[in-house]
Amino acid sequence: MKEAARRRKRRFWKPVAAGFMALYLLTMGLATYLVKEKYVDEYAQAFEEITLFLINTASEKENEMRPSDEEARIKRRDEIVKREAEEANKKLEEARREAGKADTENVDEETADEIQEEDTREISGEEEFSEETASGEDTNKIISEEWGEEERTEFYQKLVDECFRSIGKQEMKGSAAVYDTKGKLLAKSCDAIGDLASAVSTNGQKNGPFALDDYLSFEQKEEMAEYCWKESLTAEGNYTIPEKYRFLIRTSLDGKELYDIIVQELTWEEGREAEEKQYVDPLTGSINSYETDACIDYETGTETDESQVFYVTDSHVVWEWTNPDVQEWQKAKGKLQNASMKLSYMETFEEWRRWSSSEYLHGYPEKGEFYLEEGNVYRGLRIDSDGFYYRCRFQGKVWSGDNPCAYIEVRMEERPWIAAFDYMKYVFLTGFVLAVGCMAWIVRAFERTYDRQMALEATRRDLTNAMAHELKTPLGIIRNFTENLIEHNMEEKRDYYLIQIIGQTEEMDHLVTDMIEIAKLDSEELVLKKETISFAELIREQMGRFTPLIEEKNLQVQYRVEADLQIDGDREYLAKAVWNLLSNAVEYNVPDGRIDVVVKERWCSIENTGAHLSEDQIMHAFDLFYTGDKSRGKRERHMGLGLFLAKRIFGLHGVELMIENADEGARVVMRR
Repeated sequence: MKEAARRRKRRFWKPVAAGFMALYLLTMGLATYLVKEKYVDEYAQAFEEITLFLINTASEKENEMRPSDEEARIKRRDEIVKREAEEANKKLEEARREAGKADTENVDEETADEIQEEDTREISGEEEFSEETASGEDTNKIISEEWGEEERTEFYQKLVDECFRSIGKQEMKGSAAVYDTKGKLLAKSCDAIGDLASAVSTNGQKNGPFALDDYLSFEQKEEMAEYCWKESLTAEGNYTIPEKYRFLIRTSLDGKELYDIIVQELTWEEGREAEEKQYVDPLTGSINSYETDACIDYETGTETDESQVFYVTDSHVVWEWTNPDVQEWQKAKGKLQNASMKLSYMETFEEWRRWSSSEYLHGYPEKGEFYLEEGNVYRGLRIDSDGFYYRCRFQGKVWSGDNPCAYIEVRMEERPWIAAFDYMKYVFLTGFVLAVGCMAWIVRAFERTYDRQMALEATRRDLTNAMAHELKTPLGIIRNFTENLIEHNMEEKRDYYLIQIIGQTEEMDHLVTDMIEIAKLDSEELVLKKETISFAELIREQMGRFTPLIEEKNLQVQYRVEADLQIDGDREYLAKAVWNLLSNAVEYNVPDGRIDVVVKERWCSIENTGAHLSEDQIMHAFDLFYTGDKSRGKRERHMGLGLFLAKRIFGLHGVELMIENADEGARVVMRR
């Protein structure tokens, strides 16, 4: 039976757990999706702002380098004059050849002068020079000549690199590329090494910067980036420590070809002993030292006036790359010098790795395609992927005056789901705890309800069995007496048989009445009336119903009321409970015995003289149909329902009922 009950509980627990988990996952999934959409909107807005910044910055630079209209007109006029003069000189030479054929020096000077005068007149301004001549492609040509192509490309390369070096949003990565008006790629975001500053070196040459993707494989670039990351960790928060890793490049003499990349690990020491070592770097042939402006005590956070001087005492190459397309004799003529590294998103190594390995962010074609409507500065957001990775792009025009002079394409790759999960992680945990807590509470409530129902079912089953057993005896007695009356027809015993039959029916009536009361107490529809009841008054009232029996047994009743015990409850039910207790006190008392009633503010007791109760009787006194002594030969009207009913009634009123042995008998105690 218990195993079957446990199986039924498990059958309930599993669907409840599954339902709560489904509800939890659905709720958290919906919330995560909404947060993801919020991040997508924020990223798109930030992305659009960056795109407009790039377009505006580039347009401002183009307009800054563009000459004024008057300057352009004069520039164009001078070009036309120069070109026409060159053409006139060609005509003059041809005329001389035709006139003299063999000896060009004998050409009629008058004829030559006329040709030259005519050509000069054509280019001297007699023809109107309009402003339109200095516009369109001619203007772009002038701009290109004024602003060198190399300088222009360098500006755009720096613009796309610096703008996307760090966006500030962990899951958002971006890149940009610039194309000329013919769709040719000018610059794109990349990792680079070399002279990253705008200024050239002291010898008037600039070494690079060189895009690492043009020379290294991703694995090689990743190996070199690890040393850059280690160097950033070494110097993080302490700028008085010399660099641990030094990056060197070997280039051609003009600084335009990259031959070698070398990563060198340096060992620094402080003090005179390090200075005396005079360590000469085997690669550069120099003695390297590093002096700090001030010394900072990082334990106390105070700055002292003492400076520190460090010297390189040892060095070795930890990583090296050699250009396979360069001959050894070329390398021998190259120059070796320090280089700077530019790695985007190097807040963490993993962030850089994700950006650098993205084919979408670096897969710009050499020939770009741009479809922008006339009058629009940029094209709206174009989504290329909306899955785990959210990939999108913007395209825009760079304007110089009223003419487009370049195109910019900006790409973004983000992981909004990762950002949403990271944002929701504590919500997930809190929601899971709440879901498990609610599920446990519901399961526990169900178990309590189920246990109550099972206990009620067991009580009803026991009640039915006990009732059938208790009714069987009086019914058998009635049947025997009735059969005797029918078979023997003895007039002298007729009254005796009838009295016995009536007594048995009364006993059955009492039993059925008690069963009805028990059924009422177990009913969920039971409603108790509420009124303030004095226990001292209630006990005196119920004790009066036993006056004949008390006088018959010559019992003494003593009351000791120190303070009245008052309870809010149903007077009718409490009266039945008290009546059952007094019934036992009178019935099980000895002749010439005593009943002591003590009433205090928090408890009340009823004590009667008589035999002591055994431990088994005390333990089972409130059980249904428990009558105590089963060995008695005579049958009494007591069916073992009185204390059971009293216990249930007092329990419904918040009163605890106990039974115990007293000095001269037994005692029941009611405690609020």
